[in-house]
Amino acid sequence: MGGPLSFDGKPDGHPDPGKDTVIRMIRELGDLGVNAIDTAEQYSNGESERRVGEAIRGRRDEWVLSTKFGYRVSPQNSREDDASPETILRSLEGSLRRLNCDTIDVFLYHCPPKLKDIVPAREILEKAKEQGKIRSYGISTNDLELLKEMAQEGSVEVLQFASNLCDPHDKIWDLATQNNWGTQVRGVMAHGFLSGKYLESGPKFAADDHRRLHFKAEQYTRFSALQDLLPEGMSLAQVAIRWALDHDQANTVCMGAKNLQDYQSAIDAAEREPLSSELTKVLVAKAAEILSQ
Repeated sequence: MGGPLSFDGKPDGHPDPGKDTVIRMIRELGDLGVNAIDTAEQYSNGESERRVGEAIRGRRDEWVLSTKFGYRVSPQNSREDDASPETILRSLEGSLRRLNCDTIDVFLYHCPPKLKDIVPAREILEKAKEQGKIRSYGISTNDLELLKEMAQEGSVEVLQFASNLCDPHDKIWDLATQNNWGTQVRGVMAHGFLSGKYLESGPKFAADDHRRLHFKAEQYTRFSALQDLLPEGMSLAQVAIRWALDHDQANTVCMGAKNLQDYQSAIDAAEREPLSSELTKVLVAKAAEILSQ
């Protein structure tokens, strides 16, 4: 939502929807009942946080606000990966300033900490909680071994991770349940495979879109094989969302959509009945089969 970001002169390919469009959409989503929003200091070098802050001004208490630290843009416009303890408060104060608020509800590592830093970082985060600057902390990662280490030190309260029908990451779900972590599930559309938008013809990536280096059109159209398995009245994207929400430990889905229509479809999926366990098994198995082709 913050617009494009470039590292070392290479753009990430994401277009800018426009500041006014983003602010209007966030406010309209709030009116529809959406109340969780996730951003990061790195996104568009702080512009995403600034837009979020402006969009929720005067309605801060209606939102669960999540942001991340560790990945940032250096003064030389290069990617900086540093979540060391001495950077945490600087990142926190910067995010509070850009978001124009006094408290962040969920403050997450955006890049993995070094094992030796987990305990001192937790002490800094706990002090920030005592001061009322954050309400909870955690990490965005799918690194199972790191999560086990952090669990032992009590350094995770909320976990953001990628999970979808194509790649469920069941062991991470189990770990989140065992530790009663709050969860933010991202990647539910599996790079767009499950969005349903490319079942007839694959996406046409712009020349500067990094995704064109990793995905081919035929990878997307193969997922049309899932259409006959969908419950009546539900799109593939809605089934993907419903699958994530059906987990006992699910709290939030980070959509990343760029238009109001997709969010309205997601809200509809959230209000539907859970998928049957039998259908879930069939869908996961079929998705795995498609990926193996």
